[in-house]
Amino acid sequence: MSTLPLSFSLGFGTLRSRPTLTVLAALLLALGTSILGVLFGAVFLLGSLQAQFATVLTLELELIHDAEATRAAVMSRAEAWPAVESVQYVPPDVTLREIEKETGEDLQKLFGANPFPPMVRVRFGRLSLQTLDSLAASACRWPEVADVAYPRAAWSSVDKLSARLQGGFGTGAAVLTLLILVLVGLCLRAQVRNRADTWELLLLIGSSPRTIRLALFVQQLAVGLLGGLLACGLLTGLGLFLRWLSLRPVEVPLWFHFCALLAAMLFSILAGQLSPRRFGTK
Repeated sequence: MSTLPLSFSLGFGTLRSRPTLTVLAALLLALGTSILGVLFGAVFLLGSLQAQFATVLTLELELIHDAEATRAAVMSRAEAWPAVESVQYVPPDVTLREIEKETGEDLQKLFGANPFPPMVRVRFGRLSLQTLDSLAASACRWPEVADVAYPRAAWSSVDKLSARLQGGFGTGAAVLTLLILVLVGLCLRAQVRNRADTWELLLLIGSSPRTIRLALFVQQLAVGLLGGLLACGLLTGLGLFLRWLSLRPVEVPLWFHFCALLAAMLFSILAGQLSPRRFGTK
C-alpha cells in the first residue's frame, strides 16, 4: 500500500480504536472554541459600544452674551477643531425643554425663570479623552465663553472599564487556549499509545517515520474538523437562543463560523504536535 492511503487508513483507524476519546477531544475543541468565540465577540461588541459612545461626545460652550457676534465667533472657532461633526447654537429655551423632558420637572416654575444660558453644542466623531480635555481647556480661555461642560467622568469610566474587561478577556482567552491544548493533547496521546504495538510493527516491517507522522496528522485534522463543525453548531444555537431571548434578530456571521472551524483545526494540530514532546508520547 502506498504512503498516502496507508496514512489515511492508520489515522482513521486510530480514531476508531478509541471512539470515546475521539468524541471527548471533539467536544473539548467545540466547547473551548465556542467560548473563545464568545470572548472575542464580547471584545468586539465592547469596542463597538465604546466607539458609539465616542461619537455622541459633545462639548457645550456656555456663552456670556446671547448676541449674534458672540455666537458667530465661537461657532467659527469650534468648526476648526479636529473631528467635528456638527456645531449647533442652542437657545436657552431649547435647553430648558430638553432638561425638563429628562427630569419630568417644570424647572421654569421651580426657579421662576429660565436658569440655563445660551450655548454652542459641538458634536465630535471618534476623539480621544486627552484631545477632548485639550479642546475644553482651550475653549475656557475664549472671552465669549463662560464655562465648558462635557461628560468627562462618564467617558473616563467607560475607558477604564473597557481596558479592564479587555485585559480580563485576554487573560481568560490565554488560559482557555492552554487548557484546550493540554486536554485535547492528552486525548490524542492516549489514542496513539493505545496503538503503540501497531506503530512499532509498522516500523519493523519497513514503514517510514513519514508515514507515521502523516497518519497522526490525519488523526489531528479529523478531530479538529469534527470539533470545528460542532463549534459552528454551538454558535448557531447560541445565536438562536439570543434571538429568542431578546426578540431581536441575532445573526452569527458566516466568517465567524469559518474562523471557529479553522481555530478548532489549528488547536487540534497544535495539541497533537506538542503533546508527544511535552507529555512524553513517543
